[in-house]
Amino acid sequence: MRTIDPELFARLMRLPDTARTDLLEFLGATPLADVQLSAVIDAAAAQMQSTSRSVHIATGRIDDII
Repeated sequence: MRTIDPELFARLMRLPDTARTDLLEFLGATPLADVQLSAVIDAAAAQMQSTSRSVHIATGRIDDII
């Protein structure tokens, strides 16, 4: 099992519940390097700011937000 960098984990926990839950489930099934995780968190946060809709990462279309 790989641990998440504490700074990345803190950023992840600041995401809205739905996005955070989906991303944590995705991380449990998919190995990501810290740089990739950072990019996904940034993209999810940006999408949350630009729209009131929830990010649904668990759709299998993670490449849509990278």
